[in-house]
Amino acid sequence: MSERLRLRHHGHGENDEDDVPTTKHGHGENDEEDDFPSTKQQQNSGINEIEEATIEKSKAQETSVINTIMDIYNTYDRPANAEAKGSYAKQEAYKKAFKDKPGERNPKAGYLAEAGYGRVRVEASIFEAEARGPNASACAEASSTKVGAMARAELAGVSAKAGPLAAKVGVGLDTGASLGWDGVELKFLGTGFSFGPKMGVSVLGSEASASCSVM
Repeated sequence: MSERLRLRHHGHGENDEDDVPTTKHGHGENDEEDDFPSTKQQQNSGINEIEEATIEKSKAQETSVINTIMDIYNTYDRPANAEAKGSYAKQEAYKKAFKDKPGERNPKAGYLAEAGYGRVRVEASIFEAEARGPNASACAEASSTKVGAMARAELAGVSAKAGPLAAKVGVGLDTGASLGWDGVELKFLGTGFSFGPKMGVSVLGSEASASCSVM
């Protein structure tokens, strides 16, 4: 019997390579996908994060627009008025809701106590301006758009507002906090910030803010 026939007789033919065990132990080229995110998965994750950030920014912008519209709706037909006072003192608990009058369309309730010397105030439609001498006040209010409380002690101040834009220059020690559609506001001894759809910074009683500014 030839050597070739002898090999075939014992099961070692030319095509017997199929019987040889392979060296593959489950660590093929594609097994890395099970342990590490693929480039495509990483890209999709980044896209999702961008979409979520865009959605959050869009929501904040919508909130800011709604709040601005409500403020304008509440005061758009406010008649022109000017007043000047020497010494003054006032204490008031109030509750206003759903009256078709300027400043009373949005529901709100609160308490205000104030006293001071020298105040001039002008208001018309969505515009208002005020100049104050030494004064002190305390207030707390809950409305459909905000809840908060603030105590103020001011040597002098001038403020102006036109719709969503507001500014104040003075020397004061406002202390308090508020939370509402226009964001969060915190102040301590005249210095603090507002963050959200309304952005602003206060330093020793002077401040600037804008309700349409969104990060």
